[in-house]
Amino acid sequence: MKQLLLTLLLVSFASISALADSPEAILKDYRKAALQAVERLNQSLEKAATPLITKLVKDGDTAGAELFTSQMKAKLAGEPVSTPHASAASLFTLYDDARAKALAPVQKSSIARIDGMLKIAGGAKLETVTELGKVREEIEAGKVTDPKAIPVEWSYHNQLDAAATAQIWLHPNGVYEIKDARSLQSGSWKPTKYGVEINISTSTWQVTVVNGVGTMKSELGTRYMKAIVK
Repeated sequence: MKQLLLTLLLVSFASISALADSPEAILKDYRKAALQAVERLNQSLEKAATPLITKLVKDGDTAGAELFTSQMKAKLAGEPVSTPHASAASLFTLYDDARAKALAPVQKSSIARIDGMLKIAGGAKLETVTELGKVREEIEAGKVTDPKAIPVEWSYHNQLDAAATAQIWLHPNGVYEIKDARSLQSGSWKPTKYGVEINISTSTWQVTVVNGVGTMKSELGTRYMKAIVK
């Protein structure tokens, strides 16, 4: 009888906990824990990659050094690198294995919370199920989002309160893209102390970023970027 009562209490507690949980809370906790789990690994990757990149520069292989650097940035962001530079291949393999092991317990506990929400009495609401699907996709992909990192997607505005006229991407590998109704242009970008610097064609734009809004100084005048956070 006592065992049955204990079991019922545990089931009841699990149901109450699931009801109190939310997709937003699960994602927030996952991102925080995942970032902590790979922090030292990322530092080790950068430390190990630096002398290899330096050697490429000394050997006159500037293009190889730039490729290695962009691929390392993609790795740090959790993006796949289909064809790694020859000097990076073994290092990336070791990093991927260590990263997967470090994230495994974080992924397991986060997915358990998702399953708990899906098993509540009466079932979860459709909107909640949809959000949980998106959260699960990010977790299973092993993505790691640094809240201090520059967002990837932005909208482009001629005036601060005007409608967007284009979309901008600041890819982790340093590639900049801007697409409007007529064309897609690309260049490069890098972080600065107060925002980002964008280089496209022969132009260099300094962008000051405050609370997700970038103020861009260009030859066309002042333009604006607004971060799109998903």
